[in-house]
Amino acid sequence: VTFSSVFLDKTPPIDVRIDEMIQWGKQINKYGFIPGAEGNLSFRTIMGFIISGSGIPLDNMPKDMPVEVRGVVFGLNRPSIYAKGQVVPSRETLLHSGIYEVMTEINAIICVPNRGILETAMKNGLPSTGIEQPAGSQELIQEAVSLVKLNRNVRCFVLKNYCVVALGTTMSDAGKQIEALQASAKNSAPSKIGKKKVLK
Repeated sequence: VTFSSVFLDKTPPIDVRIDEMIQWGKQINKYGFIPGAEGNLSFRTIMGFIISGSGIPLDNMPKDMPVEVRGVVFGLNRPSIYAKGQVVPSRETLLHSGIYEVMTEINAIICVPNRGILETAMKNGLPSTGIEQPAGSQELIQEAVSLVKLNRNVRCFVLKNYCVVALGTTMSDAGKQIEALQASAKNSAPSKIGKKKVLK
């Protein structure tokens, strides 16, 4: 983990949307996209955001295992994550935090590390970071934040050779981006995923 966790409260966060997060973890796992404990999901809250815990299998995530991130402080050595919950938040917590900070319209994020979905995303022409960076690193976060700043309408993009990141105004919205990739992988047909819907 590339940060220190400071627990403000060891009781699990309570939010009705945690049930939806758990269901999307199971749903995505059915596609074979998330082996074991890999992958992470989050949604924005009034105090910050709730994210899946580090090392917690998304196909069987207990309701008391998500963590609410209340703040991030960047120190001299490494960042400190101020959290409410029982477990250390996902190693990509700083990635989620960085995206939420610059994309205020985004309320949910799903990250899926899988070779198959990466290949499908690239075939569909989704935006991608230019340089491969270590998971959880500051360099990875900077690449991702730079990409979304340049592509304000992006709703699904690639972190090179690592994972696909889906964004949404809701967890369902982000999840449907992953479903669209799964359908495209099965059909091997061009997709319109990754673009913001334009209401007429």
